Amino acid sequence: MTAQQNEAPPGRAVQSVSTKNGPPHLKLQPDFQPSPDHRYHINDLLRYHDRAFLRAAYRAVLKRSPDETESLRELKRLRSGDINKIDLLADLRFSPEGRSKGVHLDGLLVPAMIRRLGQLPLLGYLIRLGIAFVRLPNLVRDQREFGSYLLSQNEQIADFINVTRDRLTDRLNASADQHRTLSELQQDIEKRQANFENVAGTYFDDLKQRILDSRADAAQELARELAALRFRIGDLTDTQLEALYVALEDRFRGTREEIKERFREYLPYVQEHAPVIDLGFGRGEWLELLVENEIEARGVDSNSLQVERSRARGLDVTEQDLFVYLTSLPDESAGTITGFHIIEHLSFNALMALLNEVLRVLRPGGVVIFETPNPNNVVVGSNYFYLDPTHRHPLPTELMEFLFKNHGFEEIEVLPLHPWESGRVAGEGELAERFNGYFYGPMDYAIVGRKVGA
Repeated sequence: MTAQQNEAPPGRAVQSVSTKNGPPHLKLQPDFQPSPDHRYHINDLLRYHDRAFLRAAYRAVLKRSPDETESLRELKRLRSGDINKIDLLADLRFSPEGRSKGVHLDGLLVPAMIRRLGQLPLLGYLIRLGIAFVRLPNLVRDQREFGSYLLSQNEQIADFINVTRDRLTDRLNASADQHRTLSELQQDIEKRQANFENVAGTYFDDLKQRILDSRADAAQELARELAALRFRIGDLTDTQLEALYVALEDRFRGTREEIKERFREYLPYVQEHAPVIDLGFGRGEWLELLVENEIEARGVDSNSLQVERSRARGLDVTEQDLFVYLTSLPDESAGTITGFHIIEHLSFNALMALLNEVLRVLRPGGVVIFETPNPNNVVVGSNYFYLDPTHRHPLPTELMEFLFKNHGFEEIEVLPLHPWESGRVAGEGELAERFNGYFYGPMDYAIVGRKVGA
């Protein structure tokens, strides 16, 4: 092995690979395949040329591809003749990165040393001259092989061009046939369209007259059907609906004293985060409890009856849609936002919009609390949830935790609430505990979060 052995015999590198739906792909050099044991002989890499050699050398020695800067620099050096392939392999193998990779590159050491000696003044010239003289027969042989290699490449490139030309010609001929077919089809469509317009014109004139003749009878029949429909479904006014919802709360929610007692466990979360804004305050128990504990609070609800009753108790309340109310508030103007049994009334898109507005209105470190029925309780998820006909769908705790985190809240807590102790089945053991947990466990839960930036 000599310092000038930087060119592998030129194998048949040009490949023409046929594709089913297009012209063949031309490959001038074979693909490099890394060795599983990371051991190579320099001839494994010297068979590649120019950019393919650079990529193969980096992938073999450094186990990575060169970046854009490295590619431009090394290709410039190779193409200018400042270095040859042996020099580049030696630079990579004996660099700190190359040493750390532990790749074995057999046959490199001697030619690399000779290349280094050949760069010495005077002595290097004599060494290069001696090597050139010794390699003269090989150079003549390599020149002949290279000429044959170029001829082979040119022949395969010519074959590639011919195949591509033939396929393009076939495609052009097929396109011409298709164009003629499309022209004939377009002419046929135009004829059919003209016939259709004539027939359709007559038909629609007749249909229009029939509609005009039957309009009066149809209007009378529709009026009768609408009257019957109103009779079947009832024609409730907004006031009646509001009164019905108030009655539902009075029937199923519990007494005011019971609800206020339940709300007491939220006081530690809000005492340092006034003012509190309660969305959908309902009968106003939470607002009343906050006022009793000297915590600034106000509420918003769209039910005029609830608003009227709460104002009569001296509470600061507003009759408005909660989204309209929130969007009217300045950024970072509230310390706490609460909503008890409201989020299960919202569509998913509305819930996302609500969380966005809550995040905007809260001050950094502010608190958000939402309480909702617990679908982990089988009785709640399958029965009690639907006692309120305005509920949309239960909201699992895992979903609400994810949505809070996704919107950027932190210190998220899930508080299981209101287990049905009186309904528990007597007994001990895992089966009894699991049964009681599924059927008589917490009937509600609250999710609490803080706005980042306290």
